[in-house]
Amino acid sequence: MQIRKIVPSKHSLFFILVIITSNAVSAQTLNKDLHSHKGWSLFGALTLNNQSINDAGITAPINYLYNSENNNAFKAGYSGGFRWDGVINQQHRYSLIFSANRVSTGTNYEHKYTLAPFIEDFTHFKADNQFTNLSFAAHYKMLLPVNDMQKFKFYAVLGPSIDYKITMISSENLINGAGNRAYINGDLGAEFDNKGYYILYAHYKLGANLLSSSVSIQMNRLEMGMSIKLKDLF
Repeated sequence: MQIRKIVPSKHSLFFILVIITSNAVSAQTLNKDLHSHKGWSLFGALTLNNQSINDAGITAPINYLYNSENNNAFKAGYSGGFRWDGVINQQHRYSLIFSANRVSTGTNYEHKYTLAPFIEDFTHFKADNQFTNLSFAAHYKMLLPVNDMQKFKFYAVLGPSIDYKITMISSENLINGAGNRAYINGDLGAEFDNKGYYILYAHYKLGANLLSSSVSIQMNRLEMGMSIKLKDLF
């Protein structure tokens, strides 16, 4: 039995070399891409805020005119802070966001009381409509197959966040234990990433009292902002 020795041709060797080189370059490109989207960023944002108030559970000796307090609109505020963008197992992208927010908010009272014809419509609760809070958010980032993903990246983001008021609670909010400093939110939004240089984003936050309260408040906040890598600023 004759055993023939198989010797690769020059063409096959070249083809194998091309495959190995291509895989190495692809791996380096992937690692470089993942690395470019990690790190600390500084951000600023414009916010639009509204709170829906259910004061059906409160009885207080103080009445406020409903038409004077009710303002079902979104009012402008601002936000700023730091965020960390990272990747787990070279696949799962996430961000951690630390911010301070100056909130000016519209108020929507879901209930109103009336004693017509003696008294105009009124409410027992006067909500704080200007305050400052600190916020922490943890978002999962899902890459969307939009446009050329080697140049620009679009993400859908979702996750929880917590707000904590650091300004003084008004005396009106302390009546019957109605004051509440902490809110928990469900966040949903979209982000545009320009090669890791900066991120444009819009996040919508739907929040509620974290602790029990005689007045249920639903916070609505839309944040539209931009973040820039710290290494590109300094």
